[in-house]
Amino acid sequence: MVASQNHILRGCGYILDAENAAETARLMLRDRLVNEVMGGVLPEGVEGRRLESILDLACGPGGWVLETAQCYPWARVTGIDISETLIQYARAQAQVQGLRNACFEVMDLLEPFPLPGDSFDLVNARDLTGLLTPATWPRVVHEALRVCRPGGILRLTEFERPISNGAAFTQLQELTRRAFQRTGRSFAPPSHHLGILPRLASLLRDAGCYQIQQRAYVLDFSAGSEAHEALCRGYEVELLLIRPFLLEAGVTTPAEFDDLYRRALVEMFDEDFAGLCYILSAWGKKVCPDPGLNGREAPVSWSA
Repeated sequence: MVASQNHILRGCGYILDAENAAETARLMLRDRLVNEVMGGVLPEGVEGRRLESILDLACGPGGWVLETAQCYPWARVTGIDISETLIQYARAQAQVQGLRNACFEVMDLLEPFPLPGDSFDLVNARDLTGLLTPATWPRVVHEALRVCRPGGILRLTEFERPISNGAAFTQLQELTRRAFQRTGRSFAPPSHHLGILPRLASLLRDAGCYQIQQRAYVLDFSAGSEAHEALCRGYEVELLLIRPFLLEAGVTTPAEFDDLYRRALVEMFDEDFAGLCYILSAWGKKVCPDPGLNGREAPVSWSA
């Protein structure tokens, strides 16, 4: 996921240094927190024993894959990511945890997947906003659906920028939104959010999914909440790593950012701090050929 800043500003590549050790730790921790608030890795009612093959896109250090492989030991769970460093980390974690059903491969989401079509009962994609643009989202979703088996599930889960009662924290989120807009990474029309959540269902629909469903979640990281310490430490890392992107996008200056960053850290760990992160999961099925014509049936059943 690491790319030159000019490459990033052209709307390609991950906006953070994903191979930074602190970012790896942040991603692993956030995967755990998000899984908890969502009620598990697959909370939407999937009949897990009918899942045999699962694919996770842009898996990073492999947090979701590892937990899914543990929950569904009969399934083969594959994670793909462009970062060889993160893939090696994920493989090491799978080996340490004895998860023989978890595997990881180096692949670039922005290129056609070197995978056969109709291969996976479930394709999962989570938090691709920092990697994709309005122009690349449809291509990736179409490619993800291509490798789904007929009747299989394509599932997208994305996050909006967090909201809080902290003035400096809020201003940093606004700068991030402006940087996304300026670099062509947010959906139109311009607004106070990145615009991805309202688009998830239409992305699935345009790719050819049917029986599309959605479910929203809220991760509370206010002072006194269970997630407060961990998630605030995560935002401490994320905000620092996003600094180069904001500066190159021209939405702030080093002095302004550093001042806001120091103030935001104080705000987040104040006893009166309140913060929320909104999450939306949307999923749909790939069209299954008529069982009466060729005898094939949908490999999974999923309902809310």
